[in-house]
Amino acid sequence: MTRFKKGDRVRILKTVATPFAGLEGYVSEFQPHGKVPTLDRYSVTFAWGEQATFYDVQLELVSAQSAHE
Repeated sequence: MTRFKKGDRVRILKTVATPFAGLEGYVSEFQPHGKVPTLDRYSVTFAWGEQATFYDVQLELVSAQSAHE
């Protein structure tokens, strides 16, 4: 089971060497690894529309999408 779901707001951890470190976006897609949850991959969409892909361990949850949205 994946840690994040589509629509979750996530922050890119600053421990990652990426220009997106510290920024927030929304999970738009996910690709479960199957055996190793830390290798699940997530596409994150930022406010300006750009998308980037990150591994589970590179993200932290800011807020989950409510069931009513």
